[in-house]
Amino acid sequence: MDAGDGPGDGPVGRRAAPRRGAVVRRAEAADLDGLVALRHARAWRADAPPAAAGGFLLGSDREAYRDHVAHGRVMVTPAAAGGLDAFSVVLDDDAFRASDLWERRHHTDVPAELVARFEHARLAYFDQLVARPGRAWASTRLAFHHVVDAMHRHDAMLATTVVAPVVNGAALPFLREIGFEVVGHVDETYPRIGRLRSALHLLTREAFERRVARPDARRFAARVGVGGS
Repeated sequence: MDAGDGPGDGPVGRRAAPRRGAVVRRAEAADLDGLVALRHARAWRADAPPAAAGGFLLGSDREAYRDHVAHGRVMVTPAAAGGLDAFSVVLDDDAFRASDLWERRHHTDVPAELVARFEHARLAYFDQLVARPGRAWASTRLAFHHVVDAMHRHDAMLATTVVAPVVNGAALPFLREIGFEVVGHVDETYPRIGRLRSALHLLTREAFERRVARPDARRFAARVGVGGS
């Protein structure tokens, strides 16, 4: 998962309390400029230490976002003054199985028996989560909405976070709180960036259902307007 200015710590982002009235909705074609602008603002920069800036994004160009929007893979939180406060991208099972990451599933250190289970499960992939600096509350609300939405239709969800040569820890508090666990690592290569190593995180339906059944998660869901599992 590429992430910038991610959710706060604690039960589903304790330090990033959601603001009532903030809208979470599917992205529309009119949001494309906002998506690209926010992506560029949080992109990996070779002239600055990315880990010091609260996270960064790696991939996706304008056409990729256009396709994601057309297929309902993007959720956004619009900013009151225009543009976007945050957006997230989650690939459904069909899109994930067409991805480079799925093609490399046998070239990771994920246990072979777990990879075999993936072959027969419906998998979602949390690809991107990003917010404007200072809008961590928006990414917390948005991430929770998108995970709940995807888990209605999938058996499990995967995400990746860069761990070398730098650590992109922006999304880690949220991933841990919602029930993701590290199950392995994968090596990736990006144009103009080079080789990266990422941790692979897995959220099973069982872990998700246990997590959202906890009282603090139910209170959070009520505050942000999510109906739960």
